[in-house]
Amino acid sequence: MLTSIGWIVAIIMLFSTAIMIVESKSLVSKNTKNLELILSEIITSGEDSTNGNVKDLIALDYDKMYVFEPYQSLEEMEKQIGFKYSKLKQGLSEGMINILFVKGNRTVAYLFGYSSTTGYFIEIPSGEYTKSQINKMTYTAEKREVGNSYGTPKTYMSYQFID
Repeated sequence: MLTSIGWIVAIIMLFSTAIMIVESKSLVSKNTKNLELILSEIITSGEDSTNGNVKDLIALDYDKMYVFEPYQSLEEMEKQIGFKYSKLKQGLSEGMINILFVKGNRTVAYLFGYSSTTGYFIEIPSGEYTKSQINKMTYTAEKREVGNSYGTPKTYMSYQFID
């Protein structure tokens, strides 16, 4: 049977763990939203195309960026990153992006979806990239349109990351 001190320690440990989980999830959400805003804001600037350094687009504190192939299973993705991430999703077509940013063994941002929904698309070969590799890359970006079943095309920014 636990003593009162044992109960206090157990409650403190449980509370600390809950705070760390909430902070981690809110950090991922905040980083992802900020990154999505940067990637899609060129559309509102009125420019049809632009180029620059990828490090200026991805201003996150991360160690590695994982670009997953379409249709890659969750098990393969988790094996590639070395840990489980509950929000990881399998890409359903070649027209989707599926990019995970990791610091240590923690997710710091996750980009997933169709360009018509996200407002951007990133063209880069699948694989694992270090932050220093990404920082050396440049990009070209141009506005594109994609049709949909409603007959109203959506505009998005298409980025090509170049070594």
